[in-house]
Amino acid sequence: MHDIGSLSQAIMPYAAAILTVFLSYRRGSKEDENDRLAKRNKTLTERIDQLTRENDKLRKELDKK
Repeated sequence: MHDIGSLSQAIMPYAAAILTVFLSYRRGSKEDENDRLAKRNKTLTERIDQLTRENDKLRKELDKK
């Protein structure tokens, strides 16, 4: 029984370190994905605004004819 206690005491710091790295990586991956999606959202919003302006311009030209 003493050997199991010593073994768990020796392993626990390494297990905690591995768990910490894993959780940090998972959190970082989610943040990276959020950043990527935010950038994509911004790009698409800018494109929608551009197309809306072009559409308005073309409608005005069409109305003049």
